[in-house]
Amino acid sequence: MARGVVGPATWPKAMLLCAAAAAALLALVRLLEASALRKPPATDDGTDYHEGRSIGAVALLLGYGIAIPLVGIAWSTPVFIAGWLLLGGIRKPLTVGLVSILGTIGVLYFFVKLSVMPLDRGKGAFEQATVALYRLLGIY
Repeated sequence: MARGVVGPATWPKAMLLCAAAAAALLALVRLLEASALRKPPATDDGTDYHEGRSIGAVALLLGYGIAIPLVGIAWSTPVFIAGWLLLGGIRKPLTVGLVSILGTIGVLYFFVKLSVMPLDRGKGAFEQATVALYRLLGIY
């Protein structure tokens, strides 16, 4: 593969940055509304918006983007999914664990095995652990 300005990690990093920017923009708008003492529009579905959750989501996305090159997709994705579920209000440990692990395995099979896309494996011991996990799962 020829290396240039755009590589295999460009799309995931760009999507993470865009999602973080959108969440930050939404949080900024909400904070500006709150500072102007304007009442936010009422929701019909009974759900409440929490600025703390949006700040947590931005922090989670940024942390995920930083963690990917260091620990790899295989190890950072289940932590990201678990954090996202917890931010969303899902608290059952079995549900969070299964969705995180099975979701990550699905992502790995789809991108690494099926699409033959070289995802970040991390550095040092994380790279070795990722290769061992890929072999255990039959991806390599």
